[in-house]
Parts: sequence; structure tokens; C-alpha cells
Amino acid sequence: MADQAQADEKEYPWQGHEFRFEVVAETEEGLLKKGSFVEPEHLSQFNVFSDEGANLGGGNTAPTPIGYFMLGAGFCALTQLTRYAKMMKIDIKGAKATVSSRYRTEGSVLRETIQGTPNGFTIAIDVVSDDPPERVAALVRNAEAGCFVMQAIENPTEVIREVTLNGAPLDVAALKG
Repeated sequence: MADQAQADEKEYPWQGHEFRFEVVAETEEGLLKKGSFVEPEHLSQFNVFSDEGANLGGGNTAPTPIGYFMLGAGFCALTQLTRYAKMMKIDIKGAKATVSSRYRTEGSVLRETIQGTPNGFTIAIDVVSDDPPERVAALVRNAEAGCFVMQAIENPTEVIREVTLNGAPLDVAALKG
């Protein structure tokens, strides 16, 4: 009974809190895209842009979508590392996350057999701290477990796809040629 009461006790105010995050990406000219934040509302003043390199027909004017994805993993890991270090009273003097991956495309666009695949990820976290290694190891384990982006990479996540064509629903699976 005491174990259950301890498990139900909150360590921090946002424990168990679920939140919504929504962004909108729109095409601009060529392969340039504009991204806007919708929720949470306090982020709605930010717009970001994404492009592709000239090798894909882009203008190379902004980071690529894959670049943002990989930076997101690094940023999220470092955010959780910093947040949990404070909670665990571990002094972090600095940290760096290096995220790398290889990607491969197989199949044919015209035959609808195209398949883009990431071939694994490496997330190297470099921590500067005078705290004992076992405490820093516990911190890194917590940061990885609390990082939404890393968890989305490591664990299968349901993706719901909704497509419209000229404002009307489009059943992509049913209209396969």
C-alpha cells in the first residue's frame, strides 16, 4: 500500500500532464516550405523555413526537413538533460548532442514501390560535469526516456494520415492505381 501511495505521489507539477503540439507546413516556391506553430499557443509567433539543396532542385536557402528532424532529436535530448539535471541536483557545466544517421531510398516512384528508410541513428551525448559517473549515467537514462523525439524514433508510434483534395476527403489507399 505504501509503495502505491509513493508511486502516485507527484515529483513535479507537470507529471502525468498530456499536452498537444501542432504545426502547419505549407509549400512556398519550388521546394521551399514555411512552417508555423499552432499549439501550444505561446509558440505561434514563430515561423521557420525549410528547403532542399540544389541537387534535389531546391534553392538551398534553409535547412532540410531531415536536418530539422535530426536537430529536433538533439535539441530534445539536451532539453531533457538540462531539465532533469536540475531535478536530480546534478551540475552540468555543458553538453553537446551529435546526431547522425544514414538514409536510403529504394524502389520506383512510377511503380509506387518507393521506400525511404533511415538506417539507424547515433545520438552521441557529451556531458561536462564533476558529478560521479553513475549519477550522470542515471541522468542520461532519464533524459533519453523523457525525450519525446527519441522515444518516437525508438518505439513504433501510430501515424494517422488524413488527406484532402480540393477540400474533399481523399482515400489514398482505396484509389491505388
